[in-house]
Parts: sequence; structure tokens; C-alpha cells
Amino acid sequence: MRALAALLDESVPTIKADQARTRYGVTGRGIGVAILDSGIDGLYQVDVQYPSRTIQNLKVLVNQKDVICFRTLPCAGSIYVENLPNSETSVGHGTHVSGIAGGNGTMSNGLYTGVAPGSNLIGIGTGDVLFIFWALAGFDYILQHQDDYNIKVVNNSWGTSGPFDPKDPINVATKRVHNRGITVVFAAGNDGADQNTLNPYSVAPWVIGVAASCSATDTLAQRVHCQPGGMLADFSSRGVPGDPLYHPTVTAPGVHVISARASTGTVLNTSDAPHDFDLTSSCGLRTEFAAFYTCAIGTSMATPHVTGVVALMQERAGGQLRPDQVRSILVQTADPMAGYAVFEVGAGLVNALKAVGRAH
Repeated sequence: MRALAALLDESVPTIKADQARTRYGVTGRGIGVAILDSGIDGLYQVDVQYPSRTIQNLKVLVNQKDVICFRTLPCAGSIYVENLPNSETSVGHGTHVSGIAGGNGTMSNGLYTGVAPGSNLIGIGTGDVLFIFWALAGFDYILQHQDDYNIKVVNNSWGTSGPFDPKDPINVATKRVHNRGITVVFAAGNDGADQNTLNPYSVAPWVIGVAASCSATDTLAQRVHCQPGGMLADFSSRGVPGDPLYHPTVTAPGVHVISARASTGTVLNTSDAPHDFDLTSSCGLRTEFAAFYTCAIGTSMATPHVTGVVALMQERAGGQLRPDQVRSILVQTADPMAGYAVFEVGAGLVNALKAVGRAH
């Protein structure tokens, strides 16, 4: 079985999400945001509290010998343990990701508020290692409960390596989710500056793949992970020059992002999320908030920024945007990143203000 890899106060303004919320009066209200990850600690972490912020929180349990997915609904051999205050029992990765997408910043007096703080989070927890059967069962759950929670976008801060295969079960699943009107967002991967290192799930033409940038107000510690004179994080995976498929869709902040801390206290990668780093000691987290927040870098952190923007867009559009429309708007409104090619950064840095402005 193949294993799959798993500063809001600066990054939210960097993508102009705060301006978008103010100008258009949107917070993601009423929009369901599925977080397919290690789980969400909605018990300890008030920013993503269950059931007020995380309206459904579950663990996926799979019998590997019996599972049959995308032939029957639900996945045969899978069990969904629902209504859990805390589905994050290990690494803290999903809690951190969920805070970026939709945390309300309560425990920091609003300082570390996520992109879409009014959205409805749906935590789909798989534990500290995400395998293909768990992911497929998670997508099946989303399809079964799409209308129950008005799910419009699913965040996937995990991935794998190798070539893109449209017949891969994960790609079949994401295409089916896309066809049902749900936008699928994937991390581009953290395999560095070499060409052709992208997470293959992020390059599907129906998916939004997200590379990682540095925030506009870099600290010295941030610049360690940024190319000199540029804004692209050095770990962010690249595509293939000139290839119409192998490139990120857009880029978002992924260096030293402060977000919700689970009671476990760690933000490690979910198997191969891939290679996210917990660097709380060097990111400038205010000590009075350290009990409830932590800091990490990775395309896993960049991805929920875009997921949150999608929620803002959908609220303004009354939930009527199709995934292809969402993708097109994000590409057309992204800010170009000087000195970088499409295979590195896609259309450029996501611009929430422009994207939400076009979402109607």
C-alpha cells in the first residue's frame, strides 16, 4: 500500500483576504469547508471549536482487507465515527491547517484569524498516517454529505510522488468530487527546487495546486527558506518548464505560518504531507498565545489559504460557482511573481481581494 504525504497575522494580509472580508462583507459564512487530514482538535482549540466552528468532526476507520471504494457508497469496509469533539489524536497537522482556512482567532484576540473565519469546517480525520484507502473513504464521505453541510471545497494538505496518472484512484476520486461541484485544493509538495517534483495529485487539470511563498514582511528566519531576491520558498516543488500540466495553479504563503495548536502541541507531517516543519521557536509567535498556537512551514500551510479564499468567493456568489469557474478566477486574478516561471509559481500569488471581487 502506498503512503500519502501530510504567520496568519502576516499571511492573511499578504493575500489581501482581510481587505476582501472588509470590502465585500464576507467571512465564508454558510460555506462548508472539508479538511481531509489528520483530524481537528475542536475540544482544546477554541478557534476551530466543535460544534460551533467545526460543525462535523469524524475519524475514518478502514478495514484494509474488505474496503471497496467508488464502486459502492459508502466505501465497503469503512467506518465513520462522527460527532467527535477531537478527531486529532496525534500530530496536530489537521488542526493547524484548519485554523488557516477558517479559524476565528478567538484565543489570540483576533490576531491569528484564518482566511474564512465564518465558514463551516468539516474535519475528516485519518490519524497520523494517511493511506490511499483512508483518503478514498474520506472523499466518499464528502460526496455522501455534500448537501448536509453545503460542502463547496475540500483541502488536501498531503500528497505523494511520481508521475500523474488519471487512472490513479485518488485522481478518479477528485474528478468525481469536482464533477459534483466541489473545488479540490491540493498542496504542490515540498520536494525542493528541482524540476518535476510536484505532488502528482496537485497537477490534475480539475484540481487547484498550491505552491508556497514567503510573506511580504519576511523575518530573517523566513528568508532562510526563500530564494535570495525572490518570494518563492526554496522547498516548494516545481513542475516542468513549458509543460501544460506540470505546474502549480497558484501560490500562497507557506513560510512560518502561525495557526491553531492542537493539545498534542506538534505540527508534524501526515506521513509525507510532505516534509512540513514545526519551527515555533523561531517564527515570532507571541508568548502569551503560545499555549494555543504554533508555527509551521510547508505547502500544507499554503494550501488552506487558497481553500479559505474559495470559501469567501462562494459566499459572495451565493455558493453558485462551479469548480472550473473558481479555478479560472483564481488564475486570472493572481498577482504575477517577478522572476518566476509558470512551472514554479503557476499564475502567481493568490489575490483574495480581486478573486472575491470577481465572484458573482
